[in-house]
Amino acid sequence: MDWNYIKYDEHELFELFESEPMIPTIIEEGIFIYRKKFDNGVRISLNFSIHEKKCKIFMSINGDMLFETILKNVEYMRSDGKRLRIHQKDSDIDYLIYFYPNFFVKTEDVPTDKLR
Repeated sequence: MDWNYIKYDEHELFELFESEPMIPTIIEEGIFIYRKKFDNGVRISLNFSIHEKKCKIFMSINGDMLFETILKNVEYMRSDGKRLRIHQKDSDIDYLIYFYPNFFVKTEDVPTDKLR
């Protein structure tokens, strides 16, 4: 898989974040921000540029930062309805953002046969 932009399904992201993305610039620039707040005070922000193939994950609780990372060479984002998998080209680790039943972020090894 070698795409010139991040592959994702906007309907999957809408279901996980329960809202449309905030679009800070012209939609043709392909920059999107999704945000969600949970009842326990945890907030998640997913910012990505489909053309630059970059993705930023930011988590906070009651205004205090818990986690932040910037992923480069992102090939795709996929959801199974409960979590979002973010895959980077030539990386042996995927980032998973779990939304249900509990919210958390973890990394997972990518099977060797899936790497190219």
